[in-house]
This record gives sequence, C-alpha cells and structure tokens, in this order.
Amino acid sequence: MILRVLVCLKEIVEKGRDFPWPRPEGCPRCHGDRVWGHGFVRAIFDGFAEQALLRRFRCPECGCVLRLRPTGYFPRFQASIRTIRERLACRLRTGRWADGMSRSRQGYWLRNLRRRVLARYGLGWMDRLLEAFDNLIDKGEIPVSRLT
Repeated sequence: MILRVLVCLKEIVEKGRDFPWPRPEGCPRCHGDRVWGHGFVRAIFDGFAEQALLRRFRCPECGCVLRLRPTGYFPRFQASIRTIRERLACRLRTGRWADGMSRSRQGYWLRNLRRRVLARYGLGWMDRLLEAFDNLIDKGEIPVSRLT
C-alpha cells in the first residue's frame, strides 16, 4: 500500500537512509496500532541523477507493507503530476510535443488519458481532456495509467 507524505524529494535523495521519514500512526488496512520498519526501496524520479530511497513499514498483524512516497507523484511514474499535466496541456494547446522529454513517453500519457476519458465520460469530454484529467485525480484515479 502506498502512503503519500508531504516531504521534499531533493532532501530524500541527498540524505538517503538518514532522511527523517514520518512514521505512520498505525496500519490503514487493519487499523493496528503499530508498524515496524521494513527497510527501503529504490525509486527513480525525473530530474535526479541518483535513485531515491523510499521508506517502507510493515504491519505485524496483517502483514501489509506500507511504502511512503512523496506527494505529487503517481505510483509507478517517474514524472510529477504537475509535469505530466503541463506536457499534456502544451500538446493540446499547440499540437506539438514539449521539448526535453521523449515523445513516446508523452504520447503514452495522452493515449491513456483519452482511453480513460472515453471509458469514464464518453465522447462529449474529448475536447475537455485537462478538465477530465483533474476530475479523475479528484476521484482518486490515475488519469494517464493504462491500468485500472
């Protein structure tokens, strides 16, 4: 289970294992009152040459593994939500892909956004993709993910 926490990604990369991660109050799955440290997992984020070490915890009661992740990033995505939205807005506004990032990656986001908007909202929303992007985020979905 991924828990989003408000932390500075730059500090995480710089301090590594010494970063003072906030400890969860308990397990969000079984509501147990304790969690144990469960090591770190490496993650790659855009704009950083080094991998970040993200903290993990484990609930001894239900076995759930909690992975802490900085807010502003979708699970399994290296680019921030803001960057993804800006790149999509540029493409939709100008008809051209933004420089500095691969076109195939940006195209992946746009194709999946269109697919998800069509499935959730129908053809009437295809000219309001950025609005749909924001609505899907508000509903807790990842608008540019191929996975459901």
